[in-house]
Amino acid sequence: RDERGKSIIIPIRPELKNFLPYRVPDPLRFDGIALACLTGPNGAGKSSVLDAITWALWGSARAKRDDDLIHQGQTEMQVQFDFEQDSVLYRVIRKRIKRAKTGQTELTLLAWDPSAERWTLINEPSIRDTEKRISSILHLTYETFVHSAFLQQGRADSFTTQTPADRKRILSEILGLSEWMSYEEKVKDRLRKVE
Repeated sequence: RDERGKSIIIPIRPELKNFLPYRVPDPLRFDGIALACLTGPNGAGKSSVLDAITWALWGSARAKRDDDLIHQGQTEMQVQFDFEQDSVLYRVIRKRIKRAKTGQTELTLLAWDPSAERWTLINEPSIRDTEKRISSILHLTYETFVHSAFLQQGRADSFTTQTPADRKRILSEILGLSEWMSYEEKVKDRLRKVE
């Protein structure tokens, strides 16, 4: 948790297969690292690692189509991302298979069950609903993430170019103002009952 008590996402381990420039690299391990810095020359694949994480979690990256993220010459890709949120270990596995006209995406959401010492499937019935559950677990949407924590290449001004209403909504989500609005409603309700 941060200094305000708000939970933060702790990345543990991204594992990529045929994602952008990466064929089958060794998994990255972030566990035990308090502060990390990805460095390297232009085109080395630093942004691709972050794109892999956002694609795994929200199904979005800087490419226009998912098939554009598949390593050149390959027909499928997969990103597995382990992270901790609110003291629970989660694993997201997103896979894309390219077909002649349409591709197929699979999304799996798992939570570690320490008492059984195994991963438990916690998917929703559809990919869209599973993505909503992931955003709920993270307390963060893709849009808020890319406008606040992850400035994509060529889009550093993406927050400032939003409409005032969208900037207010994004800041509200970042600051957790919806929680305070629900507290306010509860207090008003109790005051009505007391009166």
